[in-house]
Amino acid sequence: MMEARHLDLTSAEEECGDSAMGRVRRAYATLEPGERLEVVTGVAEHVFGIRAWSRRVGGEVLEESTEPGSTRLVLRRPAPSAS
Repeated sequence: MMEARHLDLTSAEEECGDSAMGRVRRAYATLEPGERLEVVTGVAEHVFGIRAWSRRVGGEVLEESTEPGSTRLVLRRPAPSAS
């Protein structure tokens, strides 16, 4: 299995007007089907927003773990459904 791409939102939650969700959306958009994105954030609201957004776009939350001061989510872009 390929290693997940990593997006760390803990160091600069808002860089030059770049929202955390905007950064997640852009990183997720670069994934090929089956690839994973690991997101680390220290903001609880981001965790809820990322989970909800992932469900809306058909993504999967494979893992979620919390440590003091941060939460790690691993998202996977699903393979396209056969129609």
